[in-house]
Amino acid sequence: MAGELDRVKDDIRRRSDIVELVGQRVSLKRAGRSFKGLCPFHDDKTPSFTVNPEFGSYRCWSCGAKGDVFTWVMETQRVDFFEALKILAKEAGIDLPKFGEKRGEESLDYEAAMIEALAFFKEELGKSPLARDYLKERDLDEETVLNWELGYGPDIGEALAMRLKKKGFALPECKSLFLVDQDPSGGYYDRFRSRLMFPIRDERGKLVAFGGRIIGTGIPKYINSSDTPLYSKSRVLYGMHKAKEAMAKGKRAVLVEGYLDVIACHRAGVTDAVASLGTALADEQVRLLKRWCEKVVVLYDSDAAGQKAADRAAELLTAQGIQVKIALMPDGEDPDTLLRTQGPGAVQKATERGISPMEFRIGQLKAKFDPASEEYWREVPRVLATAESPLELQKYLLPIASEYPGIRDRNAATKALERMVQAERKRAAAEKSGRTWHEDVPVAHTIQANEELLKQLIGPERVILRALFEPMLSAAAWKACGLPHLFATDAGARMAAAALLVLEKPPSGNPSAWIFEIKDEDAAMAFTDLGMGEDNEPVTEEALAEAQERLLRAAEHREARELAASADSSSDDALRELNDRLRKLKGDQ
Repeated sequence: MAGELDRVKDDIRRRSDIVELVGQRVSLKRAGRSFKGLCPFHDDKTPSFTVNPEFGSYRCWSCGAKGDVFTWVMETQRVDFFEALKILAKEAGIDLPKFGEKRGEESLDYEAAMIEALAFFKEELGKSPLARDYLKERDLDEETVLNWELGYGPDIGEALAMRLKKKGFALPECKSLFLVDQDPSGGYYDRFRSRLMFPIRDERGKLVAFGGRIIGTGIPKYINSSDTPLYSKSRVLYGMHKAKEAMAKGKRAVLVEGYLDVIACHRAGVTDAVASLGTALADEQVRLLKRWCEKVVVLYDSDAAGQKAADRAAELLTAQGIQVKIALMPDGEDPDTLLRTQGPGAVQKATERGISPMEFRIGQLKAKFDPASEEYWREVPRVLATAESPLELQKYLLPIASEYPGIRDRNAATKALERMVQAERKRAAAEKSGRTWHEDVPVAHTIQANEELLKQLIGPERVILRALFEPMLSAAAWKACGLPHLFATDAGARMAAAALLVLEKPPSGNPSAWIFEIKDEDAAMAFTDLGMGEDNEPVTEEALAEAQERLLRAAEHREARELAASADSSSDDALRELNDRLRKLKGDQ
């Protein structure tokens, strides 16, 4: 499937004109080899948005939005990748194969099996006095039951399995959908028994999974579908198909913890509420939220687990540029209980009591430690280091520094605390990247997959990598990329290696023809940014030769230093050779 999908993606890219596609929404004007216009992803006052047909990509040099034709459709039409694939294939006149669909007499229509299971759960809800009593206990009226398609998994071991088999569905395939399971003897039984059932739909409304809450006593309280051929829990948010329009209109989402919390919020008029599914918020769920809103209110329980989860969610959301407020529920309450005991207004007010992540973390710190204790002041720099901007940091620095016991000079205390925060940031950055910090930072750095490689490149490396895009220089640049130890940084070596993996010979034609083949996504995007950079001047033959010479000299220096460090002092020949090489290097300088 992967090879076939890659082929289709390449065909779509070749047949899609990114300038024409983007031009349907943005007024573009030619600027050299690119086109420029106002960025549609932020309130752009001056044209900072570039579209380059050679690279098949767009880039905003102000807000950082970037991507290709697939990303453009996903972001502007708020669809996932496969939906974007269908839209672009249709426009390009390409017939899509049915990816991942099994063929043959025993093949299973996954969606049909899920729909049949949902029909079964709905029917069983109407038959069960136990389930109906539970609905009354939770104040879930008939309208809510119908609107959210609630059902019931009966306490009968094989009821759904027998229904699916009777309808012609292969039970091994139903097992892969997390509808049934298999006992040691080989028989099949129902996954969800004696449970109130919640259908899970993706943002398009497609039924992909189920969640079940126990009715009565028993553990676990909730059972949620594992990943299946239709469902990846890290990519779906419960209630998203109902909340997305309200989110797009108000630019806000309310993030809660469970199924009944989402339903309660919607019943209370908070129709932009969604929940992650039985797990901590994931990066892909954050990206899904970002397609529909600009700010998120995290409305979690106020217990220790809820506070920890809220902090983690805020960290992920702010990393994606989403504005965050944390609004913990009153002690012992959740949206569902709040709606039943105090009414819709109380739920709405709960979503409006949000505070910034920084204020939340400081409050947590003061609740945990005495502000006069050493433990408190050891943790303060770590918390302040998470400030989203210099302005936010300054907002809290002076008030907190003034609390330090025994220091009357508030300005001195503030400057000392600021130095501690900067030191904490350096320590955290080093820990994240795997680097060990010294006064003489080595030339080569360890590059993590999520770091921007371009920031790590030195000037001569940028020249060589950019020369891959120049028809008259690409052969020389291609050869340079293959020279051992030429690149001084891990970033340069990584990008050169990524290019050589897909280039059996010097590149020719549009760079997009080979950049999109690079499997290292960070390297591919770094190449795109390198080629589309607004300040880039054309690379000349002289500049390329000079860059290669500088890197070769630097490589010789490194090798000489390594020889000096490992040379056998008892070997006259080794020392003589080393001295000759060092004199030569000094002469080259």
